[in-house]
Parts: sequence; C-alpha cells; structure tokens
Amino acid sequence: MFTSILTLSIAVLLPAQASSQTQTPRKQHSLFPSLIELTDEEEAKLDDIIDKFIDYDSGKIKGPDGKKIVADFQKLGQDAIPALIRGLNKAAQIEHSCPAVTIAKKLARLLGSSKDTELLEFARENVGAGIERSRHMGVIKDLRFQCLLRKRSVEQAGIAATRSRTQLKANTTAKPDSGQRALQDMTITQLVESAGKERGAKLTQVLTELGNRRGDAVLGALGSAAATYDGDVQKLARELLDKQLTALKPTEIKLKLRDDRAEVRAAAARAVGSKGLRFERELIDLLTDEEKGVRRAAHDNLVKLSKGTDFGPKAGATEDEIKLAAKNWRAWLERQNGS
Repeated sequence: MFTSILTLSIAVLLPAQASSQTQTPRKQHSLFPSLIELTDEEEAKLDDIIDKFIDYDSGKIKGPDGKKIVADFQKLGQDAIPALIRGLNKAAQIEHSCPAVTIAKKLARLLGSSKDTELLEFARENVGAGIERSRHMGVIKDLRFQCLLRKRSVEQAGIAATRSRTQLKANTTAKPDSGQRALQDMTITQLVESAGKERGAKLTQVLTELGNRRGDAVLGALGSAAATYDGDVQKLARELLDKQLTALKPTEIKLKLRDDRAEVRAAAARAVGSKGLRFERELIDLLTDEEKGVRRAAHDNLVKLSKGTDFGPKAGATEDEIKLAAKNWRAWLERQNGS
C-alpha cells in the first residue's frame, strides 16, 4: 500500500480532532522530505474522498451530493499525491472510466510543481503499478514520463544553483552559457525533455519547434501538453497536433483514431473531417469514448462528413443518450452504404 499524505491546506477535510493537531508541528514523512506523516484515520479520509469522486464521475452517485464530492476532491493538494496515485490505479482498471483521466490531469498539475525528487520517483514507479492492460495506458505512460522529466529538471536546477553559489563565493562573474544549443539543433528527445520542464514563452518556442518535427514521440509530447495545460499553451499544442495528424496518410490517421492518448484520438477525428476521409464507422465508435473531448470531435466531424445530418449526442448527454445516438448513426451509415 502506498503511504498517503495530507497538507495543512486540506485540514478542513479531516475530522475536527485531526485539524486541531495541525496547530503543532507535524512529523516529516520518512520517505518524502516535502510531506508529513498521516494517521490511519487521515489516510482513510483521503481514500474515502477519492473513492466517492470515482463513483460520482462514473455515474454511480447522482444528485445534490455531487457538488460536495467534487469540491472535496478539488481541495486535495500536493500532499494527497500518493492517495491520488492509488485512486488513479483503481480508476484505470474500470472500463470506460472517465475518473482515471481527471485524476491523471490533477496529478500532472501537482507533480509538475513538486521539487521533491523522492516523491517524483515514487510517482513514476507507482503510477499504473500492477496494471498490464487498460484503456488508459497512454495516460499512465504520459504521466510517468512527465514525472521523469520533472525530476530531471529539479535535479538540474539544483546543480545549477550549487554552481552559482560556488561562483559567487569565489567572487567571479557568471557568464552566459555559450554552449547552449539552439532549438533547431536539438534532437527530438531533447525537445521532448525541454517541453516537460519549460514554462511561458520558452515552452511556446519548444512546442513550435516540435511542431516542425515528425514521429510518435512528437505526437506524444504535443498530446501531453494539450492535456496538461490550459489557455494559449493548450490551444497551440492542439493546433500543432492537428497539423501533424493532417499531414499523415489516410491509413495512418485511421490507426491514430485508436491511439491510447485522448488528445491524439481527438486530433485524428478532426483530421478525418478536414480531409473528408470516409471513416464514418470509426468516428461512430468514438462517440462512446471515455473522454469528452474525443466524443465531441467525433460528433462534430460526423456532422461535417454527413453534410449536416445530426443524430447527436448533444453536449451533456447521458450514457443512454450517447448509446442511442451511436445506434442511430450506425443505422444511417448502413442506409448510405445500401443506397
């Protein structure tokens, strides 16, 4: 069993007696320098919060209790990372489980700001532990890779800081690193690693350069950026991903419709529509995808290929409505093939 941790920032989620204990210093975790030890009661509370979220996001829990369940889940911070890993591994084994994607995105954000190399290595080793087959293997692999990149970034920053302190002590003036390679001269592997640690304008430059390259590693990096970030970075990553998929041969695009990375599947669906490829059957299969963005891309491009015919599903459709829409689309396609 993984060790679960809880920060003072989520003390409101714990029983009153546990909250009062946070007024005195807590014992540091024996494995992770950035975290504290939890009691068994606090561990169980975290598991309960995450289990309820999985049940809610899977549709097992409905009604007014949902808002509190989501709010409790959203309050979980850095110190809930081990518990979230447990939850991710549990959700990943549930067929068509949307919670796995949501939990993975939350972990990506939390781990992306951690400076605890022990915790990052723990996450890399334990995300997906014991899972051999899952629809979410792409999400799991991407998260492991992000942990590796973040750990390297933290370690490199530590080395740089040590060198800087040594130079200052020797009363020397630091000079710019003239040996730093231009982005155009970097390999795909180097660019992918850079995409995992850069932020802001530099990240935009790295992603743009990746967009000029080709290969599955490029698609993976752009897909990870599109899934992890929001705003302009997400928009850029998706645009570059669309450009990559549109440049592929029809047979290659068809294969990417079954890719284990959601952002790649969505981009492939958009490429089918933009190129007018007759892959309606494959798009219909994606209407029941576990990821909302993939379902939306499949629907939008089915409507485009059918020149305005629309059997749904609408945004916010229930699981039964989604299945009915897919059934109606299949019946429509059979009529087209028979005419």
